[in-house]
Amino acid sequence: MDTQTRNELIVARLKAFNPGVTNFSHDNGLPTKAVGHASGLATSTAISRSYRKDHRPKSLFVEPQQVIEVLRAASIKKWVLMGLYGYVGYLAAPRATQDVDILIASDECEAAVQAITRRWPKLIVDRESVVIRFRDPGEVAIDGETKQVIDLMLPSDECYAAILEKYHCIDPSSGYPIPLLEAAMASKYSALVSPYRQWVRKQQDAVDLRTIILPNPDRIDRDLVVEIAELIFPGAGAELLEFIDLAINNKPFPI
Repeated sequence: MDTQTRNELIVARLKAFNPGVTNFSHDNGLPTKAVGHASGLATSTAISRSYRKDHRPKSLFVEPQQVIEVLRAASIKKWVLMGLYGYVGYLAAPRATQDVDILIASDECEAAVQAITRRWPKLIVDRESVVIRFRDPGEVAIDGETKQVIDLMLPSDECYAAILEKYHCIDPSSGYPIPLLEAAMASKYSALVSPYRQWVRKQQDAVDLRTIILPNPDRIDRDLVVEIAELIFPGAGAELLEFIDLAINNKPFPI
């Protein structure tokens, strides 16, 4: 069934059931402006803390501020807060996440591993090719899988290396290095189109990319978008611009 036919059938059934209603949207009145890093980080952390308290009482309560304190105490210099905690300030509606993602220089990675292990000795260290995961034995999913609570991300391509070197900023409210808006979009786009990404995770990437773009259309530096995204593969800059316009016009991404 094509989209137009489906929509017509849905609208007809809704109007038949409740003819006095002219707008059946549940989205009216939802937040539309970016919340800012400090507010977003606080909200996201509070949601995760509440979840762990109520549903994972044996978890270690690893939070972004704690990880950052450990890195600073160990004199780790070259790192950027990534993942949800890194771009949450660009969102209109912050959400929760289970892990703290840190992009870190390769030559400081082992020092960071040692510092984190000293702080949380019960965490299980899981070394992969481009990421070192720290799994919490108290964060066990219903399927028995131990969840990661910290990811140390190595700069696996030119784009991530450039984010670590220059495409980040120091958030004035927290003092944390976070990706520039354009870098956050490029990193989400990179995951979304990656041939190594699981399909189900691409769906969340698509949502995340949209929720970064939509509150910030007037803040986006399109030349900078192209500059950063071209480091992913030739032509990525132009395609990311297309994705931005698709998001703004409420159209699907071609993935």
